[in-house]
Amino acid sequence: MPVEFCLNPECKRQFEVIEFGHDRPAQPEPRQLVCPYCGHTIYRKTRGAFIVHQLDRMMLRND
Repeated sequence: MPVEFCLNPECKRQFEVIEFGHDRPAQPEPRQLVCPYCGHTIYRKTRGAFIVHQLDRMMLRND
């Protein structure tokens, strides 16, 4: 399970990121990654798309 930290200094919460379709033969394009807690948006290049999910407290370490 790939886990990211929100880059917003007021949030910094962890969330799961799933990338799919990245193996198709296309040029990588910027796609949005939006924090499911605060809505902070960053852009990352991919050939596919991203799905983000909040993490259950039981799944988090060092919370």
